Amino acid sequence: MIDPSSRTPKPHDLDLTGAQWLAAPDALDGPQIAFVGEYIVMRHGADPDAPPLVFDQDEWRAFQSGAANGEFRELP
Repeated sequence: MIDPSSRTPKPHDLDLTGAQWLAAPDALDGPQIAFVGEYIVMRHGADPDAPPLVFDQDEWRAFQSGAANGEFRELP
């Protein structure tokens, strides 16, 4: 069983009320990220009320590395 204190929180675990959402200036309806405490939160700008993704620092670095290395290029 995973220790709940060591898991990445779920979106409902974080208070996103004052989050400063960042987006590419020409793609406000695309991905947006916010830094909330020690976590990085990602949402879709076209549907900001949908549950966001929450990453811890290691998960975010792995995501960035995968994107930089083209791991998502072949997705449909």
